[in-house]
Parts: sequence; structure tokens; C-alpha cells
Amino acid sequence: MRVSSAGARHARLVCAALLAWAPAAHAYELKSTSAGARVHWAAGEVVMTPAFLAAPEGVAVDAAEGALGAAVATWQAELAETPVALTIGAADPVPLIHGTDGVNQVRWAFATEDPDVEDGVLALTFIAYRTSDGELEDADIVVNAAMFRWVTSTDGCADRYDLESALTHELGHLLGLAHAIGQPDATMFATGQPCETLKRDLALDDQRGIEALYAGDVPGAVPPAGGGCASFSPGGGAGLIALGVLGVVRGRRRRPRRARSALAVATLLMVPAGVDAAQLRRLELPELAHRAALVVRGRVRVVVPAADGTLATDATIVIDDCLAGECPREIVVRRRGGEQGDRGLWVDGEADLRAGAEVVLYLRFDAAGRARVLGGVQGVLRVARGAGPALAIRDLRAHEVQSAEGLHPGGVDVVLLTAVPAGRAR
Repeated sequence: MRVSSAGARHARLVCAALLAWAPAAHAYELKSTSAGARVHWAAGEVVMTPAFLAAPEGVAVDAAEGALGAAVATWQAELAETPVALTIGAADPVPLIHGTDGVNQVRWAFATEDPDVEDGVLALTFIAYRTSDGELEDADIVVNAAMFRWVTSTDGCADRYDLESALTHELGHLLGLAHAIGQPDATMFATGQPCETLKRDLALDDQRGIEALYAGDVPGAVPPAGGGCASFSPGGGAGLIALGVLGVVRGRRRRPRRARSALAVATLLMVPAGVDAAQLRRLELPELAHRAALVVRGRVRVVVPAADGTLATDATIVIDDCLAGECPREIVVRRRGGEQGDRGLWVDGEADLRAGAEVVLYLRFDAAGRARVLGGVQGVLRVARGAGPALAIRDLRAHEVQSAEGLHPGGVDVVLLTAVPAGRAR
């Protein structure tokens, strides 16, 4: 599709504005509590318990345990001079739903109904901590075998994912590291493409993150490389627009109005995407719309800890427009993770809803009938309103996204609000 010169200029204006407003950060990111304490393990032994009694097709139980042992050894080599030791213990024959039982279990999830999996997410790490001082008390890793195929050797790998690489990445989360932004070779940036084993080994940025967390701050951490402006492909669905195509839509406007439009988008993206990052299979909006029980546009009225005392967070959405399904006037959307008193739970890849934000949400209902964002971070679009048409923006800059071309850094997707895919008829 050709883009007019005015459209190209506008696309560059929007992209430049996004990059100019992007917050600076270290390449590695450390998880902190709401009180500002870094999430970390106390001095002593952190024992990982494999629960691999069953295994998916193509993965032997002993090979899976060996992959975990190798991933543990990789991180322990960096922890050797710190007061924390990461080890692997005896196998547990009973895989459990994540909890705060003091057993740091690693298990498979074989069914989409498993409460510890999310559509499009390769694996989830659940870490429980004290909010007052950030000390970790429990951690569990769940590998998604319901939606992805796995392998422990690259021989005849095809489109399977390397288990050791994935576990090395998840163990970084378990130790308190979030994603490394702008460092593609870092283990905490991604596990890699199918069959790739590069992320079995730690990069300098991963080492600096562990040192900063367990051996004191390390000056000179490499800042992230400049982010990019991504877009949906022309075949991604009706109404999906690249920033350059946005320039065609707005190209005939006067320049000051284009500037205000770019500023509106950039201002919205000043709010960091967050560090609860994940490795994702890209879910295009038409796919989300087709599978969602509800598609709504509204404003986040309040975000509070779950009233039932579980380590979850509830956001109340005032619905302004029901795009698909039968919508109430308000709906409470739950996400895993949050804080209750001195207890906290961090789950990578969960959607982060903030009070006051106007959003478009693709929603599903869990087994208990609670509304949840479908696909985690991928099912949330923030609305930007400026001088021109309202836009819906999906910000995946802090994540790794799997598409047909492989695993790559997520970008910023822009959609005309009037053309957001809604799937089912009202």
C-alpha cells in the first residue's frame, strides 16, 4: 500500500513523538513492591521441586528434569558469590495449582482449562512475597503444554520450543528479574524462537541484573535500545492501520492538528507499559474478537485488591460501549497477582489496568464466572483522544511476541477506535 508524502511525514511525526516520550530505563528490570522494596530471596537455599511425572508428547520425564537442572545450574553459577543458592530438590509426584505452600514447584499445564495458563503465553511464573520488605516466600512455574509443543533437544525440533531456554527465562523471573528491554540477546528478553537454544546461557545484562539484586547496585547498566513503531500487517483485518496509513487518513489536515494528534498518542504512551512482561504468541485483534465473550469500551473507575482475600486485583470498568456480547453497565475484571496486607503475588504477563484509563477490553470468563482479559496483556487497548479521530493502542514494547516470522520484540499497534474488531454481533 502506498503512503502519501504527507502521510509518511505524519507517520514519522507520531513515531518520533513516541520515541521522544519513551521513559529511560536500564536494560534489566527489577520487580518492586508497592512500598518500593525490591522483590528478592533472603539469604539461604531456594529449592526448586520438579513435578514432571507426566510429560507432553516428545518430552521424556527425565529429560524435562534434566532441563530444569541445567537451567538451575546456569543461574547458580551467577549466584555463587551471593548469599542465595538456587538448587533442585527431589521430584514431587503431585502437580499442584500455584499456591503459597512454600514448595517452589515446576510443572506442566496440559489443558486450556487449567487456571494457571493464559492463552498465547508460553509459561507463567507466580512469585509470592512480603510487601513490607519484598522477601520472597514461594514461587511456582507453569509451562504451557496445552497450547505449545516442547522439546529438550533440537534434533528434529520443527516448531517446538526449547524447554531449558524457557525454564532459564522463567527462573530469572523467580529470582526477581523482569524483562530486559532493548537487549535481544539477554535471557530475560526472550527464550528465543522455536528450536533456538541461545537463551540457555546468560548474557552480560542478565548477570548485571542478578548482581544488582543480590550483590548491590552495579553502575553502568546498558540502557535499552530505541524502541520501534510496529503495526498490523495489511491482511490483519479490516480497520487495522499502520502509523503510515494513519498519515493517509490524517494527511489533509493542517500540520498543527497532526502535531496535536501525535502528542495525544505520545502522552498516552508516557505511562510505562510495566515490567510484568511475558513471552507471547501474537494474538491478532480479529482472533481475540472471535474468541472473546465480551468486547467493551469503557473507563477504569477503580482498581482494588480482591475482596475475597485472594492475591488478585479487581478493576471496575464503567462500560460506555458494548462492542460484542451482552454487557452490563459495569463489570469487574480480575487479574492474577496483587497485594493484600503484607502478602503479595507477582504474575508475569497479566494485563495491567489503571484507574482513570479509557480502554477497549477483550474479555473471557473463568471457571468461577469472573471476567478476565483474554490473552493477558494482548487483550487491552488504551484509547487516545486528540484533535483527530480517536485511536486504540496496544502497547507490547516490554514483551516478546511470537508470530509466523519468529519471536521478536513487541511494538505499538494503532487502530482507529471506530474500526476496532468486535467479532460477534451485538
